Amino acid sequence: MRALTLIPGKPQSARLESLDYVPGDTEGIRVNTVAVGVCGTDKEILAGEYGWAPPGRDRLVLGHECVARVAEGAAGFERGTPVVPIVRRPDPVPCASCAAGEWDMCRNGQYTEHGIKSLDGFCAEELRVQPDFLVRVSPGLGRHAVLVEPTSVVAKAWEHIERIGRRAHWAPRRVLVTGAGPVGLLSALLGRQRGLDVTVFDRLTDGVKPQLVRTLGAEYSSGPLGKLLEDSPPWVSPSRVV
Repeated sequence: MRALTLIPGKPQSARLESLDYVPGDTEGIRVNTVAVGVCGTDKEILAGEYGWAPPGRDRLVLGHECVARVAEGAAGFERGTPVVPIVRRPDPVPCASCAAGEWDMCRNGQYTEHGIKSLDGFCAEELRVQPDFLVRVSPGLGRHAVLVEPTSVVAKAWEHIERIGRRAHWAPRRVLVTGAGPVGLLSALLGRQRGLDVTVFDRLTDGVKPQLVRTLGAEYSSGPLGKLLEDSPPWVSPSRVV
């Protein structure tokens, strides 16, 4: 079975190789990978900036953004069900956050992460994943479901923003998103879903970014950020802007 592996901490060590084992959990549902995303984290790991191989191994299977299909039905999952594996696993101690089921907010740093920290990733033809760490996704999403993982990061940020806002009277109307990369676009999308007026600021003045932002129903802005904040501050309702 083929997989993309590297030696963490060693630049230009990535290679496509045949493994004599199936990455993932010792016991779990077999899934076949459909698509794997590549993000800035992967780029940094490939550059040797960080990353940790599983215990007892020198090489790490890369990849933490993934959509797959169940290869054999088990544990309530039918064969062919599209799924997204969860990246982070709780630490073995556990800390208070992991004990409460919020291991994405682990406090003691002993968590593990597929394709990043001490667990093989998803850039392999086949995986084994425990059912509790598989998320069913709509078949209509197809390969686009590979964006579920980065979208979950943005959704978590929105969740915390709203938690903080609810500590007092809070009725937001507008939001400013800085950067029109994938995370910025996903942030804008979730802002529009909340009924907010969204402005996305980026350095580029033309190309695909402005088009994508406007397709989301948001406003695109470029140029000096200071001028944007002066002319149209996001914390002021449009009806009050002079």
